[in-house]
Amino acid sequence: HPLLLLSPTLSPTPLPPSLPQANKSKKRMASPSSPIADPPHRVAIIGSGNWGSCAAKMIGENTERYRDTFELEVRMWVFEEQIDGRNLSDIINEEHENIKYLPGVKLPRHVRAVPDLLDTVREATILVFVLPHQFVRGICQKLKGKIRDGASAISLIKGMDVTPTGFHLISDLITKELNIPCGVLMGANIAGEIADGKFSEATIGSPEPVLADMFTKLFDTPYFKVTAVPEVGPVEMCGTL
Repeated sequence: HPLLLLSPTLSPTPLPPSLPQANKSKKRMASPSSPIADPPHRVAIIGSGNWGSCAAKMIGENTERYRDTFELEVRMWVFEEQIDGRNLSDIINEEHENIKYLPGVKLPRHVRAVPDLLDTVREATILVFVLPHQFVRGICQKLKGKIRDGASAISLIKGMDVTPTGFHLISDLITKELNIPCGVLMGANIAGEIADGKFSEATIGSPEPVLADMFTKLFDTPYFKVTAVPEVGPVEMCGTL
């Protein structure tokens, strides 16, 4: 529809022909039509840095709280590295703490660090992407054909995919590469403060009411309040900017 200007009499007046018209062909990528998997959902977190470990803490608390909605165990993919001669994944699983990226914060005992990406996502119905934006495309290439039918994703990533053809939302990239719906969670938050229980807020963008409710249950806690809205792109752009 052409953009309209309202005159003082409130009658619509078309824009002058010299002004650019909205590009009607530019539409946000549609979500895949495959049915969403039934609960209880198995959660896989792709990323284990500062924000990823904080997310694992909240998600682990909520999989225990909502046992009818989620399976208890949460798998978190860890890019393996050595800390004083020990594997970081072993340290997390034995001490229930990411001593490098979120020291001093205990993770729920049912959060399991997994160094193998495909093992992390096996049979998962919710994929939580929380890693640097420049690695998302490569990770998605490795996950193609390995995702369970009916899975969905949510991105906690602030940033955009930049290619020679332009800029792309991370949620659109995930949807395009994996053929699954992808919502977003964005907020002006600091992971360490959230992990310490300091009150914070964030917004979830998801057009599907079922997914919005599921994502809200996954992240909302007494110290991290979540509000869901149906728009993905605007929420993601606000977080990115």
